[in-house]
Formats: sequence, structure tokens, C-alpha cells
Amino acid sequence: MPRDVARAGLYRGSINLWVEDALTREYLSTLWNDPSVFFLVGGGNEGVRAIVKDADEAGFANVFGLTDRDFRPTNKPGWNDPNRTFRTFVLPVHEIENYLLDSLSLHSSLFNNRGLSETDIQTIIEEGASRLCWWAACREVVAESKRRFREPFVIDPPCTLNSQSAAKDHICNSPWFQKLDTESARTKESDIDQLLNDRYQEAQNRLKDGTWRIEFAGKEIFHETGSRIFDRTMNRGYNPTPADFDIDLAKDIAVSQVASGSRPTDLVDLLAALKSRIARTPSAP
Repeated sequence: MPRDVARAGLYRGSINLWVEDALTREYLSTLWNDPSVFFLVGGGNEGVRAIVKDADEAGFANVFGLTDRDFRPTNKPGWNDPNRTFRTFVLPVHEIENYLLDSLSLHSSLFNNRGLSETDIQTIIEEGASRLCWWAACREVVAESKRRFREPFVIDPPCTLNSQSAAKDHICNSPWFQKLDTESARTKESDIDQLLNDRYQEAQNRLKDGTWRIEFAGKEIFHETGSRIFDRTMNRGYNPTPADFDIDLAKDIAVSQVASGSRPTDLVDLLAALKSRIARTPSAP
């Protein structure tokens, strides 16, 4: 009972949305400007998922999560599917900062005290992306290695398990254990080299066709771009931490996107999906 009371006091919004960090909370709060959404910070992807699962099991139908996609698949195709019941929404871009790589909004930002043109800022963004090709290749190969050796991992054993032989069977007869020899046999140094070369070429192609804006790490590019447009020596009364500056810049970009009618479509769709979910679910306990 005390835990349920604590949850009820926590979830005071019509829509309660757990996000990974303060930047996401402040950016979306400014972008949406919707009092029906109450934001909470879960401290990372796994933290958000665990908290939302707990709320779901406790019967709180108005509690949701939002996570970066990172190297997982997005679930955006099911956001508005009435037959889907997932409670954690996964962005269709690598991370929330990808939506902040908006050269027009950065150009018009109050924090662009160096007066860089939109073209200058776009060049900074694209140069930052070009330096991430080997990073992107390596991260893709790491993700592939995890898929090979961790998915699907052995499920938790049942409490009825009561012998060493049963315990051994639970592990050794699992799909994970059964495929270990095959995965080990093909994962050699030459295989890693080939994977890296293939993924690097894919990254180069993404630079050409523009899909790097979806696939690359927006956080690094955004942070670098912010440091290039803002000269701290010109604003001596304003001395935020790097993290606080990124949040302030993200909020300023949101204001610009709202004013110019250029809010990211994905995020407009997300708010609509959350409201649709609430409209067809029962009230919280």
C-alpha cells in the first residue's frame, strides 16, 4: 500500500512521461507546451524501461516512457496502432539531439553570439558528422557482436528447478547456448575487419544521402556545434556547465521551431500518439 500511495503522488499528470535525461525533458516541454504532459527523468534507457514496467504492472495506464533509439529498432510504426500495447516509445532517430541539428534555428538562436550564418553552421554540423564515420562503423559492429552473443539470452529459471542436471539443461538447451559454437566459429578477426569495412562504407553513403541525421550520434555533433556558435567570453555573466548550456540551447531551438512551424514531425506524432493512448485507456488506480 505505501508504494502504491507513493506512485499515485508521483503520477499527477494526465500523461506521465519518463524520459532519459533533463535535456529531453526541457526540450519536449518547451516544444509541446502542453500542461497535460508531466515529465519525469528516469536516468537512461534501461532505467526508463524498468520504471514504466513497474507502473504498468501496478495498473497505471497513463504512465509512458520515451527512449533514444541508439542501436535498437524504433517502434514508431506502431505508435498509433490500437492493437499495440507497448508503453515505452522508441525514437526513430539515434537520440533526441538529432532533432536539434537545425541550422536555421541555431543561426537565429540568442546563443549564436558569434553571428555565424546558417551556411556556416550547416558546415560545422556536416563536418562533425563526417568525423563520426569510423565511430558509427565500430558501434554497428559492437551492436552486431552483442546480437550474436547475447540475444536471445538465457531466460530466468523457474522456481521449480531442483537439480544440477535440470539447471544444466535449462542453460545448455537454450537457444543462446545452442548457437554459441556457430557464432564463435564465424566471429574471427577477418570477420571483424570485413564488418568494419562494410559498415564504414555504409556510413560514408549516409553522409551522401543525408540519412546520417537519423543514424549518427546527434549528441556529439550538437555539443560541438553549440561550442562553436557561442563565445563564453562575450557573456561573462552567464557561465553554465556544459550540460546546462546544452539544455538552454535545446530550449531555445524548441522556441524557434515552434515559432517557425518547423517542429520535428516525429515529435508532433509522438504527442498525438500519447493522447490517443490516453483516450482509449482506463483511468489510473
